[in-house]
Amino acid sequence: MNLNEFIAQHPYFAELDETERQDLATTATVRTLARGEILALEGDECHRVYIVAQGRIQALKMSAEGREQVVAELLPGQVFYAVPALDGQGVPTTTQAATRATVIGFECQQFVHLLATHPTVAMHLLRDFAARLRRLSQLVEDLALRPVSARLARLLVERALSPQGHRMTQREMASRLGTVREVVSRALSEFEGRGWIAVHRGRIDILDLEALKRETMI
Repeated sequence: MNLNEFIAQHPYFAELDETERQDLATTATVRTLARGEILALEGDECHRVYIVAQGRIQALKMSAEGREQVVAELLPGQVFYAVPALDGQGVPTTTQAATRATVIGFECQQFVHLLATHPTVAMHLLRDFAARLRRLSQLVEDLALRPVSARLARLLVERALSPQGHRMTQREMASRLGTVREVVSRALSEFEGRGWIAVHRGRIDILDLEALKRETMI
């Protein structure tokens, strides 16, 4: 991977001059993760801020009983661990590669200095924070106020409409929805019985998108 090219093309760093981008590239690290590999556990000390270069990274909350809740899915270009770099506390979530993935790491102090000296970089980060706060607020609302069927319908609609949609196992769906695989399986069977979807091995076909949209409003 050409780090200079990656940094030059990333919107956070587009307005840096060539020397500044080279300085970033000199100290950056590249790490490749196998699918399922954990980058860090919740509470670990934070040493680097990362940008996803390839693949997908999941941010997870895990219970003592082993249940998982996916609180964010990080795609190429997205930044994570900026929060612990700024507040000096441990990383807020466990991060795990959902696919084979490559991440670019920058030392925390260097990244914070970059934010302090380049307002355009800070503004990009603030916009990302605002978008993630909205998504987190929606997640809290869904978990507190909506049944699993409505949350599952929303997930299926989002995947159907997203150009970056990808296949998900029932276990992955359960982690996203804050439930267990058996509950997801029952809800999918109910949707299939109503003629809204067709479930195949490794694939879900959407047959009635409007019905799923109505289900999200429950």
